[in-house]
Amino acid sequence: MWPKALAQLIELAPHITRLLPLADRFFQSKSADAEASRTAMEQMAEGLRGDLGQVTASHAGLYRQLNDQSEKLSALSADLRSTKLIVESAEARTVALEQQLKVLRTLLIVVLLFATAIVTLLIVRK
Repeated sequence: MWPKALAQLIELAPHITRLLPLADRFFQSKSADAEASRTAMEQMAEGLRGDLGQVTASHAGLYRQLNDQSEKLSALSADLRSTKLIVESAEARTVALEQQLKVLRTLLIVVLLFATAIVTLLIVRK
């Protein structure tokens, strides 16, 4: 078995010697491509880091504005609650005044009827 394998290797030796420079060039170009890819990836990573820095800076401004808006919204909510309480209080007073007005109207009608009855009695007696 070994003699056959050696005979085949000797027979293939000229072909192998021609293929070795091609293989060498192929592997060199592969390593050059890998180096170029690595360099391109590093450049993209640097660009990405820069972009992330800009995004972080813009987000910081947005977060600040969001906090300011949240504070304003909280103040507005408190104002709205106090306004609601004032409106409810005014509504309760209005209802109370309407009830008093009804009572006064009823009393006025009773007094006018009573006064009319008295005047009618006085006129009838004379």
